[in-house]
Amino acid sequence: MFELASPWWLVALPAPWALWFMLRRHSAPHRDRGESPALFHPQAALLARLATGQARASRGPWLWWLGCVLLMLALARPQWVTWLPDERLGRDLLIAIDVSGSMRAQDFVIDDQPVDRLVTVQRMVDHLLSELSNDRAGLLVFADDVYTLAPLTHDLALVRTLLGEITHDMAGEKTALGDAVAMAVKRLRERPPQARILLLFTDGTNTTGQISPPAALELARRHDVRIYTLGIGTDGRVAFPRGPRDGPLLTEMPLDEALLVDLAVQTGGRYYRVTNSRALGEVLTDIDRLETLPLPRDIGAHRDEWYWLPLLLGLSLLWYTERRGAREVLP
Repeated sequence: MFELASPWWLVALPAPWALWFMLRRHSAPHRDRGESPALFHPQAALLARLATGQARASRGPWLWWLGCVLLMLALARPQWVTWLPDERLGRDLLIAIDVSGSMRAQDFVIDDQPVDRLVTVQRMVDHLLSELSNDRAGLLVFADDVYTLAPLTHDLALVRTLLGEITHDMAGEKTALGDAVAMAVKRLRERPPQARILLLFTDGTNTTGQISPPAALELARRHDVRIYTLGIGTDGRVAFPRGPRDGPLLTEMPLDEALLVDLAVQTGGRYYRVTNSRALGEVLTDIDRLETLPLPRDIGAHRDEWYWLPLLLGLSLLWYTERRGAREVLP
């Protein structure tokens, strides 16, 4: 289906012709205004036209006007619109990522290089999003505070872009785990019960926040939100960066697995211990088993821009009329 995104530009279509007509009237030869020429020449009429630019206009005003019309059509932004179905079957997945200070611990290896926990989670979630098709995904980050980077959307490319922009210092240093679960419940409670799914990536215990984990758990159970918790980190002492001049500090950062297991089991989800990439395969397998529901589309149509075609044609016509007028010479 063809349509114009900015059709009000078509109101200005008579403007180029009116401008050309006014300029022609203003630059008409003196004899048109009743004045007597002071000097006669056998080609006086041609000289007058050349001097005032009328030779160029008299030969091709229609091409010039058509070029202007095409430029205005380009400003109106013609588009080819393909309407999409209003709904499709899929799942809603809200992803919450811990960005607290402990996520700087470097106890993972990717491509033979040590990487921190946040980078590992970003790689896992990016691969998870790449495997989704008709599903919607949303993105939360939390530390001292909780922020919604992306609401539930079918635009998974946008979610992956925002995922790549997550940094360690964007929400603080501590872990408000209860606040993160409460915010996820708030985002999911309007969806059907089967669609209320939270994937929670964290490596720590609750150390701050206004809502305790037990209160957040009760809130999730009340609103039928299923929580799939993913505990990030390895056992024992791990390398923690201290600064550009100091080497990493080897320290223990224990994971509160009992809390994460409780959050998952009490809400009908599942707990995964992430020490390598195998856990992601288990997550994908479990997601595939979840029931699909009709999901409304964020965008009801796919639009292809065609403004470039009248733009190129219009510029070509204006360039042609200018070149043709420049080649005119006196006899």
